[in-house]
Amino acid sequence: MDSPFILCLDFDGVICDSAIECLVSSWIAYFDLLTRQRPAAVDINLKNAFLSLRPFIRSGEDYVLIQELIDHRVAVRTQEDFDAQIKRVGTRNMELYKRLFYEAREGLIERNRDYWLSLNELYTHMRDPLRDNAGNGKLYIVSTKRSDFILEILRANGIPFPSERVLYAGPKGKADLVAEILRRESIARAFFVDDQIDHLTGGQEADIVPCLAAWGYVKKEWLQEPRGVCVFYPEEMQEIFKKL
Repeated sequence: MDSPFILCLDFDGVICDSAIECLVSSWIAYFDLLTRQRPAAVDINLKNAFLSLRPFIRSGEDYVLIQELIDHRVAVRTQEDFDAQIKRVGTRNMELYKRLFYEAREGLIERNRDYWLSLNELYTHMRDPLRDNAGNGKLYIVSTKRSDFILEILRANGIPFPSERVLYAGPKGKADLVAEILRRESIARAFFVDDQIDHLTGGQEADIVPCLAAWGYVKKEWLQEPRGVCVFYPEEMQEIFKKL
């Protein structure tokens, strides 16, 4: 890390612990907007069941699928199980899930912005380094979360991060977007930090160093068998910020 590098960070699960917000928004999307059959009470086991499936998600629509799987008591134990459910549901329905997820989230923000923000807590060891490096042109946020939501959360935490360095990956894929940043900036390499190991394995260019964030909701087996990617704990993350 002695030579110049770019640092590209995922948002959910790396910078922000947004799991409970995603639970709330996806619950509203599934029961209020999709099935229109809101239960009389929330299942006491919902949180634990939701968090157990959280490591498998790649994008917002996946959270609505989680609500469906829990509602129908479908057992999902591996990433392969989860991906098979995505295939079963089909592209058209997953697109509907995405639209409803964002509709639910936007409605929540409109009705109670402060409550929505309270559900999006930055990881303690990430807050000050982000604030200190907000003006550093070598730091990017690359996420499947819409940029306007990310900027809203950062502003609420007193982090004036420029919008041009908060990039929405969308269908392109995060690794491809990191590669584009690297070519544009003409810097030798980039560190790409994500909490979903599938975003870090396969197809990366040699000058992109894939790093798995060990905090948050990663599966224990990913840490034990990281499939050729670096594993960053909070201490390693602090070191890379210092060298940025």
